[in-house]
This record gives sequence, structure tokens and C-alpha cells, in this order.
Amino acid sequence: MDVIMTAGGLMGPEDPLRIMTGVTKKALLRINGKPMIHYVVDALAGSPEVERFIIVGLSPEESPDLGVPATFVPAQGSLFDNVVAGFEKLQEISSDAQLVILSTADIPLLTTEMVNWFIRTCTETDHDLYYTIVERSVMEERFAKAARTFVPLRERAYCGGDILMARTDVIHCNQALVDQLMEARKSFWKQVRLVGLGFLIRFALRRLAVADAERHLSKVLHVRGRAIPTPFAEMGMDVDKPHQLEIVRAELAGKQ
Repeated sequence: MDVIMTAGGLMGPEDPLRIMTGVTKKALLRINGKPMIHYVVDALAGSPEVERFIIVGLSPEESPDLGVPATFVPAQGSLFDNVVAGFEKLQEISSDAQLVILSTADIPLLTTEMVNWFIRTCTETDHDLYYTIVERSVMEERFAKAARTFVPLRERAYCGGDILMARTDVIHCNQALVDQLMEARKSFWKQVRLVGLGFLIRFALRRLAVADAERHLSKVLHVRGRAIPTPFAEMGMDVDKPHQLEIVRAELAGKQ
């Protein structure tokens, strides 16, 4: 299968990571001598299930040599816009593609072992969208100082992972869904209309279980979604702040 990787995170002049490193595009932050995107591509490319990469947000000129077949797509603005652009490019170059992996470029602790586990776990069932979640104790046991943000549900609190899998027709056959999501992304009340006030109230009162959220959002969004609780905290250990960059630098230096 192919990988759509979002790598267009442009850091503003006041971003602490940009101030710390002098780099404007997060995917190109250097970690122990290598651009961050290189670690993520290497982990994914090591899987026998992965064929091509679509890199959204970098040009061929500014990208390092990734050593894999890659197609580059210009940044489109928001993260969601970039994902849609990646899907459109995939349709151009591989119209028969059925499943695609979606990944950000800022999870450099990802390994091929984790990628293979993720692919096996997703393909055990027949869903349209698979998204990773990391339980709080899993994250904090592995990265005690990561200071991630967690969403409290009825059973436990979770943070989102940065690697997903989707059927390609989720975008191509659900233009109404895409339009709804685009319209609602900056308006709380449009989000309420999209997912329902009752759902948001149950969420606020911590009465939602993971399975409840799966069922409701699958119904509202007209896709069969499945949350994948991952035992690998690295899937949610993205680099957004200087202290998180220092954590992954230390981790990768130890492995080297």
C-alpha cells in the first residue's frame, strides 16, 4: 500500500521550535544528523507492505534524499487540505489503490516493528478508517515528561496517535462529508450540528466509552471507523515543542 505523509508544518517566527533550531519546516528539523522526516520514512519503508510515498508539503528540491519512490505535492494550507491533496494525487498515480496509510512526519521514534503491528491489526477487520489512540498510562510510562494532552473518556484518558489507515474511497466517494468537515473545522456550533449536542454533553460529562465514540462518529460521518489502542507510545510521540525534541534526540542517540 502507499503512504500519504503530511510534511508541510510551517513554523512561524514566534514558534519555540523555530527559535530553538532556526528551521522553518518541522519535517526538516535535524535530529542527530538526520532530518526528522527521514526517521519516519525509514520506519515505514522497512515494512514489506509499503510501496510508495506521497509527501505533501515539501518540494523535491528542499526534501532530503529519502531513498524511496516518492511523489511530492505542494502544501495546501491546513492539515485536512493537505490530506485531501494527498488522496487526489494518489488517485492520479494509482487509481486502483484501496488502502492508504496516513502519517505525519514528526514521529521519529516510529519503528518498522510498530508499522507492521499497525498494518496487521488494522487489516484484521473491514473498516473504512482506522485511527490510533494511546492510553495515558502507556504514554506516561514511556515518556514521563512528554506533557501530552489527553482526552478523558469513561474508561481512561487517551491522546491521539499520528498514524492512520483509510480506504481511498472514504474521500473520493464522500465529497459531502469532506465539505461538512471543512465547513465545521473553525466553528464550534457547526461542530455541534455535525456530531450532535447530546454527544458533546456526554463527552463533557465523561460518559463516553471508546466504543460509544466509534459508533456515533461512524454514524454521523457515514464511515465505519475503528479506534486502535496502541501499546506503542512512540506512535503518539510527535515533536511539537522544544522539550519533546530533546526527548526524541536523547532516545535516538541512545539507540545509535
